[in-house]
Amino acid sequence: MLRIVYANLGYSRDIDGSIGHHVRRAHHHVFTTRRVQLRSLGLVRQRLAELQPDLSCFAEIDKGSLTNGFFDQVGALAEAHHTTVRIDNKYSADRRFRRLSVSRGKSNAFLASRPLTYVARYLSAGKKRLVYDINISGVRILMAHLSLRYHVRCLQMAELARWVGESDAPTVVIGDFNLFRGAGELRPLLADGRLVHANAHSGPTFRLGPYRAALDICLLSRDLRDHCRVAILDQPYSDHQMIQLDIAGVEERGAPLETPILVTADAQAA
Repeated sequence: MLRIVYANLGYSRDIDGSIGHHVRRAHHHVFTTRRVQLRSLGLVRQRLAELQPDLSCFAEIDKGSLTNGFFDQVGALAEAHHTTVRIDNKYSADRRFRRLSVSRGKSNAFLASRPLTYVARYLSAGKKRLVYDINISGVRILMAHLSLRYHVRCLQMAELARWVGESDAPTVVIGDFNLFRGAGELRPLLADGRLVHANAHSGPTFRLGPYRAALDICLLSRDLRDHCRVAILDQPYSDHQMIQLDIAGVEERGAPLETPILVTADAQAA
C-alpha cells in the first residue's frame, strides 16, 4: 500500500478557523512565536508518526519569514526515515524576496520515505504557482495550491489539465484548490473523464466560523479509483482538514533518487 497525506498547515499559527481563535489569536497573523509554531508542528509530527505515510505534502508551510521569526518549519517535521525533504517558495522559483518581504519564506513542502523523482513546476498565471510533480512507486502526484482569484484559478486549472495529459501513469491531483464557487470549477480537470473527484462526498475541509467549504481536493485517475480509500482528518491547529489517501496494491518500487530539477516559469516558456 502507498499512503499519502496532504494538509494546508496555515503556517502553524495555531488558528483552527473558529471565530474565537481568529479574534483571540489575530496577532498570530502579524507574528507567531516559535513556541506556538512548535506546538502546532508537534501535533502534525504526532499525526505523521501515527499514520506513517510514504509521502506527506504540505501547503502554507514557512521556510523562514518576517512573521515567524525566520524559523524553518520543515525541520521540525523531518525525521531520519524521510529520504527526501523538500521545501520551495510557492510564488516563483526565480523571484528573490528581500529579507523583510512578507512573501519571503511562504512555501509548499513534502516529505518522503520511499524513493521518488520529482520536479518543482510553476504555473504561468497567478501569484501562488508552485506545483510539485512527483513520481513515487509508479504513481504520479501533482500537488498544488491555487489562487484565491476565480479567473486566475480557471487559467491554472486549464494548465494543470494539460499537465495531467502529459502522462498515462496512474495519477493523483491533490491540494488546496480554493473552490469558493463550488466543485463545478473542476470542470477543466474532469472534462475528458480520466480523473474522478475522490472526496466529492467527504464533506467540508475548510472552516471560517460557521462557514464550511470543500476547498481541499483529491482527484484520481480512473485506474486508481477502485483501489483507493480517502479520509478527511481533523486538524486542531489549522483552518483546513488533512486528506489521507491509501492506494492498495502499490509496492515499494521506483527509480533511485535523482538530483532535483527546478523548473522556472521562464524555463517552461522556452
